[in-house]
Amino acid sequence: MNKIKEQLAGVAALIGVLVAIGGGFVKYGEVMTRMTQMEESLKNYQPFNPDGLVQEMGKQSARIAVLEKTNQILELEIKELKASSKNPLAN
Repeated sequence: MNKIKEQLAGVAALIGVLVAIGGGFVKYGEVMTRMTQMEESLKNYQPFNPDGLVQEMGKQSARIAVLEKTNQILELEIKELKASSKNPLAN
């Protein structure tokens, strides 16, 4: 009976070691997956570029200036249309 107990204890110890090794491999896979994700996020990282920001602001300022001029022209056209609609001899 003691021999069976010793053999069962050995088998249980072997199973425990195999489970521990398997758990180690699972943890290793999780760590490697996380490292791969971090590497991918670093590939897409773009540091702050103040020169690019200044250039973009310059482009936006130019667009705003164009829109302001367009707005002024449209306002003048509206005034002309209002003035011509008041004149009965215009048509």
